[in-house]
Amino acid sequence: MLGLTVIESNYFYLTPNKKNFIHFEILRNVLPKTTVFIHGNLSSNRWWYPSLDFAKLKTNPSLSGHVILAEFRGCGKSSSVEASETISIESLTEELKAFVLSLNLTTMNLVGHSTGGSIAMILAAWLPELFDGVVLLDPVSARGRRFELPVMKAFEAMKTDEALVAEVMKTTIRAPDINPRYFSKVVVADAFRAAQNIGYKIAEAFGEFNFERHLGAIQSRVLILHGEEDQILPFKHSQELAQHISGARCEILAGKGHCLNLEDPELFWTKTMSFLFS
Repeated sequence: MLGLTVIESNYFYLTPNKKNFIHFEILRNVLPKTTVFIHGNLSSNRWWYPSLDFAKLKTNPSLSGHVILAEFRGCGKSSSVEASETISIESLTEELKAFVLSLNLTTMNLVGHSTGGSIAMILAAWLPELFDGVVLLDPVSARGRRFELPVMKAFEAMKTDEALVAEVMKTTIRAPDINPRYFSKVVVADAFRAAQNIGYKIAEAFGEFNFERHLGAIQSRVLILHGEEDQILPFKHSQELAQHISGARCEILAGKGHCLNLEDPELFWTKTMSFLFS
């Protein structure tokens, strides 16, 4: 019997004193296999909601898989990163690794966007037998990305300037028809919260990131989707990434920018589910 799908909100505590935690949401029994979604920098779980709205998932007892949306620290409802704390892409991944292992599953799928794509890539290399299918949406290059000084200055300014955050989101997301209220109350609000806390730190960390030599450890089926018009991360980096992962396929999406999950939720969900479950 099909039923209404309820999104459950939960917390995974990283420290005994419960100071550091990952917020995650679950839609139970809606897919053939549990699939974990990890958002990007200046983002949150709520950036996946348009895709879920399109999918119209319903609870079905015959399905054993869940949709799990996980927020790394500094974003969404997860705990903040201390101002004095130094983070790396690997340290964020260590926390997500602890989370996925806590699910006590022998297999699952993984979807990551932008920074979340890099985290998903690392997880697939660290836990090669755990992940079946992996979808990377506009991931950062495995060799990292050292952003230009004006970009880093913008990250610094966004800590206190929500109007600037809105302008950056408008140029990043190629979705002129996006619901204005959703854009203001969700996209910009969540981006500003992250910009105030971890946004600059992540941009800085990618300048020191290089995971290319470890890509050979990945055993998962991998699909890389990248917008042709992505103004943040060049699509050629994803083409190069696919060449270093055995059997990986890269698809460049004509006319799309950095956030297919917001720009065209139907296309994102269709391509992702087709790859993972066909």
